[in-house]
Amino acid sequence: MSAAGLLFFFFDEINALDAMVARIVPGDANDPGAREAGVTAYIDRALAGPYKEWGLQYHEGLRLVNAYALEAYGQKLHALAEDEQDAIVGALEAGKVPGFEDGGAAFFAMVWAHTIEGLLCDPAYGGNRDAVGWKLIGFPGAQYGYTAEQMTYGADLTSLPIMTLADIQKLSEDRPELFYSRAGSFLTPSRQEVPEMPSEENTLDTAKSQGG
Repeated sequence: MSAAGLLFFFFDEINALDAMVARIVPGDANDPGAREAGVTAYIDRALAGPYKEWGLQYHEGLRLVNAYALEAYGQKLHALAEDEQDAIVGALEAGKVPGFEDGGAAFFAMVWAHTIEGLLCDPAYGGNRDAVGWKLIGFPGAQYGYTAEQMTYGADLTSLPIMTLADIQKLSEDRPELFYSRAGSFLTPSRQEVPEMPSEENTLDTAKSQGG
């Protein structure tokens, strides 16, 4: 992503992070991975908002990763060959990078978790661009409902068109009857019956009859 689009990271940091996530879930134009899914945009947006508590760990962690890359190969992480990047990321996962209290294992685990989040989240959160993560695992996204057959264990859902939260919002505006039906003056979900909640009086009567 361009520096102009950054909300949290500095340019050096986003380059290092982009290299890291691309080695965690590799990909290319024909077989997209974390980089192609826009995972760095997801993490950048999250750290500028709900994940701000992890901001310092990212600033310091990426600085140490780049320092280790410079020491080991003479260049920052993003400028290294893929096998060299793999060696750096592997050392981080194994807890062997100087400067971290644990050698970087906890930092790697955090980046790994956020990479998977960014790969599989709804595109509204900045990652999973073009739903590449959902396509990777055969997930149809935010469907408005499923048939009984589709809800069985092991059902193949790859034939369903992938839908995002934005798609569902638009569909609910264009075809509200798919989501709701009118029952008197209330809107109730059309795909299932809403059970009537028992009153306190009926509950006490039932308990008395069952207790003799």
